[in-house]
Amino acid sequence: MEYQQQWQGVSAGARDRVDFVRNVYLWLMGGFAVAALGAFSAPFVAAALIPRVGQWMVWILFGAQFGALFFARAVSRRKPLNRIAFALYTFVSGIIAGIVSLVVAQGAGFTPVLAAFGLTGGVFLTLTMVAVVSKRDFSFLRNFVIVGIAVGFFGGLAAAIFHLNALSLVISGVLVIACSAKLLWDTSAMLRTRDFSDPAGFALSLFVNLYVIFISLLNILSGRRR
Repeated sequence: MEYQQQWQGVSAGARDRVDFVRNVYLWLMGGFAVAALGAFSAPFVAAALIPRVGQWMVWILFGAQFGALFFARAVSRRKPLNRIAFALYTFVSGIIAGIVSLVVAQGAGFTPVLAAFGLTGGVFLTLTMVAVVSKRDFSFLRNFVIVGIAVGFFGGLAAAIFHLNALSLVISGVLVIACSAKLLWDTSAMLRTRDFSDPAGFALSLFVNLYVIFISLLNILSGRRR
């Protein structure tokens, strides 16, 4: 009897974990769909903003993106605000990705865009399989990720302000490595957590990692053609 109760408890826990992981990826797929809508609307947004704000459009969009990210983080456990915030962040991110892709395509064609998209998908599938198959705890990557993202953020800001193309390419490489490590860390944390109440938070982290990897790869691949 006691063995049967323990088995039922383990079975119920396994089902809860499977449901949680499925919910995380459903949130993530929904985020991709909203981001795609944002990317398709990017030309219209750019056409509406450029006559009004000119060169400040990029900084306005980045400010809106960071604000939406902090909002989504803050309300990730609060329904229905978490859905609104997650959709807002992914939509703005899609707009930025769409504008960047159009700029790259005008200068180097669509090959770098398609290559960056395919490589990002390959990184996602590979690292997800590594986390699932190995069942390891990758939290030891924490310090490396923090340093890499800090270097990427401040270095990218300096490269954008002072128009340092060579530094921009180096920083993009740093961000690809750092966010790939964070993707591995976040996936292993999702598979090992006992708190199943925040699928939106995990989905947001995965989306941010993939977004940064895509933009960074796009910069690297288009930079080689400039």
